[in-house]
Amino acid sequence: MDRKTAILLGAASALATGPVFAAPTGPQATSVPVAASYAELLQPIPNAVERLKAADAQADLTPARLIDAQYVRQHYHHHQHDRRWYQQNGYSWYNGAWVLRPRPHHHHHQQHSHY
Repeated sequence: MDRKTAILLGAASALATGPVFAAPTGPQATSVPVAASYAELLQPIPNAVERLKAADAQADLTPARLIDAQYVRQHYHHHQHDRRWYQQNGYSWYNGAWVLRPRPHHHHHQQHSHY
């Protein structure tokens, strides 16, 4: 007996045994209550185990859906400059890569009046 058959038989027997073990019915049976604040999100969900079992049984009864997925190959554009652009923008070729040259530091020599 495979897993789905065992689950279906277990759910059917649980429903047939009586109202004590039956899953809750109605719109609130499988839906989670809507929280109006963050504090309500921390409150426990009543009958959570029963709701999970009912949701699992319902998921096993519904046929599997095939979801179409589209594969999109991303194209990343790597902007490449020529040698002249790098040289004009302060780069130099060093150890196999373009590196930014340090800017020359200009020193101002003070002219003192007492000279």
